[in-house]
Amino acid sequence: MNRVPIRRPESDEVQSSRSRRAIRVVTAHVRPGSFPLLLAAVLLNYVLNGLAIETTSGTLLVQLCHAAVVCAGIYVLSMNRVTIWLGLVPLIAQVVFTAHLWTPGPVIGRVVSDAVASGFLLWILGVVLREVFRPTTSERDAVVGALSGFVIILTVFMRVHLLLEALVRGSYHVEGPPLAERSDAQLVAVFQYFSTITLTTVGFGDIVPVTPSARLVTGLEAGVGQVYLAVVIAILVSRVAARRE
Repeated sequence: MNRVPIRRPESDEVQSSRSRRAIRVVTAHVRPGSFPLLLAAVLLNYVLNGLAIETTSGTLLVQLCHAAVVCAGIYVLSMNRVTIWLGLVPLIAQVVFTAHLWTPGPVIGRVVSDAVASGFLLWILGVVLREVFRPTTSERDAVVGALSGFVIILTVFMRVHLLLEALVRGSYHVEGPPLAERSDAQLVAVFQYFSTITLTTVGFGDIVPVTPSARLVTGLEAGVGQVYLAVVIAILVSRVAARRE
């Protein structure tokens, strides 16, 4: 008995063709070592940190977002097969802290967590800036990389501020309840806000560094913010002008 082949409806074929085209478009822009995934991850992480979510589901969402930032950073490192293996170290550390496989004291935990995260982010920042300053990098990738770098710098200084407050209580004076009485989520939101207004040199004055080390880091962050914006904007503008000539 001859079987009559079943032909899929034409609409299914059209839909499948559209899906393949969409996948090709995404893979063309989000290739190994590219920055869009990193920018999306760090911006989402910034938003969730700023909301200071303290519910169980919210905390889980924040932890997943942190893991997404690490994975996006590893994806940036994937342009080099050697560095991608080294990039797995912070991912393993994230899993260990999230799953409570290692529960040191609050100060030691803060020091280890912030040190690993800051080192990893600085590594990613170096890779991003190298590509931003590379003359062959496209304007789109340079802009996305510059934005990613700005948020990464902000996040690194946020972790430094957290670390200083954990090591020396009262390093920062904040309006409202003392920092010692606030949860980890609230502390992250406070210092992310402080890092934002410092890096952009807005400085509303509602959070004031008190100790010499806190003042030193705050001044350094303000200087880095100004230099970063001036240098990156100058490079991007000159690159656009050169390509239009």
